[in-house]
Amino acid sequence: MWQPQQGFGGQPSWQPAPPQGPAYGQQPTWRPAPPQNTPNQFGYPSAGYPSLQQPPRRGGAGKLILAAVGIVVLLGFGIAIINALAGGGSTAGGYVNETYTPPEPNLNPPPLPKITTYDQANQTVTSNAIYGQTVPQPVKCDVSSIDLTTASQDELETYMTSIVGCLMAVWHDPVAQAGYELPRPPVIVYSKPITSGCGKLETENAVYCGADQKIYYATDLPSILPPDLRKARFVVEMVMAHEFGHAIQARTGILVSFNGLEANASTKAAANEWSRRGEQQADCFAGLFIRAVSKSAGLTQADLDNVAATARAVADDTLSGKSNIDGNHGLADSRQYWTQLGLASTTVKACNTFVAPPEAVR
Repeated sequence: MWQPQQGFGGQPSWQPAPPQGPAYGQQPTWRPAPPQNTPNQFGYPSAGYPSLQQPPRRGGAGKLILAAVGIVVLLGFGIAIINALAGGGSTAGGYVNETYTPPEPNLNPPPLPKITTYDQANQTVTSNAIYGQTVPQPVKCDVSSIDLTTASQDELETYMTSIVGCLMAVWHDPVAQAGYELPRPPVIVYSKPITSGCGKLETENAVYCGADQKIYYATDLPSILPPDLRKARFVVEMVMAHEFGHAIQARTGILVSFNGLEANASTKAAANEWSRRGEQQADCFAGLFIRAVSKSAGLTQADLDNVAATARAVADDTLSGKSNIDGNHGLADSRQYWTQLGLASTTVKACNTFVAPPEAVR
């Protein structure tokens, strides 16, 4: 199946998630003024935020979303990013996109790119033109907050649709500059199992469906999160940013390619690895978005801690209780690593999980 749903919580509805192994590298440290883009032992940046004193810089580094690399975790990280992101291409008003108006949700989007061979799929995921792009920052995003536990279905849909508008503001230019179209995906909020272009969607999940190019969010998804995260700010923004990451993959041919590579893998372990690469890339794309809007959204250290904690809360090992599970989304450390690497980056290339060593996508 080349276009399964890509989602956020629970166990995959279309394949079981079995058991997995060793850890990857070390957790990036989140301290003031770390070296930017210093390669670690695998050649990837040791992610860190610019300090409050540094001049701003531009550079730097569904199925269900559950991915992460085995690393030592530090949840107190990098509040310095909040005030360090202004400048670097911004307008006189302080934001790079103040004249951008997101299009309306597209209910009849153009077809996704067609991928017909293994070589074409492999080339698409490893050498895509999107990797040559830089995510603009700081980007204006007028979001407040919402209580996921008390908001009505209509309130949730309105709020999440506005988040997708912010996601369009961040991602429209990089996708267009890479030579692709990015129609705005509609958001569908549901409270009981629903039929989508990808088939029946269960609750306790958020999903991007490549077949109809829509994002779906189940109202009971917060029930899979720890109680202290259910009302936390920027948790749902992270969920939407991950699902939108799958939309970027879909519009650039990456989604259909890694789904095809996964479906044609010779072993279950190899199939799971292809899946994890795609899921953890969506985590990293979410981090890029959160960095881009952090100044406008007024993110605090607590908000950033919530992002890290959410990444861990929906990982294969966390949800299954099996520390060595060989799942198709990944371990808590790995999911947090790629999310935080996105937070420490502005280049899409930083999120190329498809050229990372296997131990980086556990």
